[in-house]
Amino acid sequence: MRRDSVVGRVFGVIIFMIGITILISVALFTYKLFNLSVSSNITASTAASPSAVSQLGASVVTMFYRIGLLIVLAIVGSLIAARGLHLYFVAGNTSQAVPSPKGARNDADKFVTQESDGK
Repeated sequence: MRRDSVVGRVFGVIIFMIGITILISVALFTYKLFNLSVSSNITASTAASPSAVSQLGASVVTMFYRIGLLIVLAIVGSLIAARGLHLYFVAGNTSQAVPSPKGARNDADKFVTQESDGK
């Protein structure tokens, strides 16, 4: 049985490139985040300006929110890129099937054997 699929390989490459694009965007967002100057986030209005403590609190919350988003985007980009590579190699011309984990296959064989013995 021939498992070579050009469409599968193309989808694998496209999905891999989407994952890499997400990772590059995470790197650019990180670069912008850590190159922000403090003065760009603080407005210098003297009339009814919030206290320094509330501005600091808002800045810290915003920073943690952005860092959390960067972590989530990095994980998602990595998973998408890995899935694209998996699709690419599975769709390729392989002479043998993709092996399942050793422990899971052996446990399943024992389970089937015990059921067939009537125990």
